[in-house]
Amino acid sequence: MKYVYHSSPKQHIKIFKPNKSTHGESWVYATKDRIMSILFISGIGGDFTCQVGRDPETGKPYICERFKGAFDLRYKDRKGSIYTLPGENFLENMTGWNEEVVCPSPVVPVGEELVDDAKSYLLKLREENLLIIKYYPERIDNIPKDDEDLVERGIVWTRQFGERILIEIEKYQPHLLERVKRGLKEGRYL
Repeated sequence: MKYVYHSSPKQHIKIFKPNKSTHGESWVYATKDRIMSILFISGIGGDFTCQVGRDPETGKPYICERFKGAFDLRYKDRKGSIYTLPGENFLENMTGWNEEVVCPSPVVPVGEELVDDAKSYLLKLREENLLIIKYYPERIDNIPKDDEDLVERGIVWTRQFGERILIEIEKYQPHLLERVKRGLKEGRYL
């Protein structure tokens, strides 16, 4: 890979240092696809606000709102940058998500594109037919109507990262909080 991409709400980053994430390793994270990277320019609420992925039918990246207004909450008036990183030290197949690549050592970006409003930027990509945006209650890519995927994430992540995940669920998906708590008590998704 000649280049990989990392988007961040922080602008003018001069060096990316490895950070410990959900995988337990300290890595610099990036994507092979520039547009897929842009979907992470704001992480507000993560999967609890907008699911991101690649549509299996068209091969295009997508954003799927998980509740009404989630797209605006996550992306409207959000600034950030899309960074181009040299790809030679990035490793594939390390995280379980084939879009993601990681590097165990610090990385200096070779390019930066400033984004003044992530929502406008993403809507332009949709107009150019490069991105799919599904507004709630529409679904894509087999996202279940009962939100069991979010319940599973809530249970697994609460075990991994503690009570702060329950706070996120209560904030963004309050109707799922009792299902997550019940699942934790019942020992589901071990």
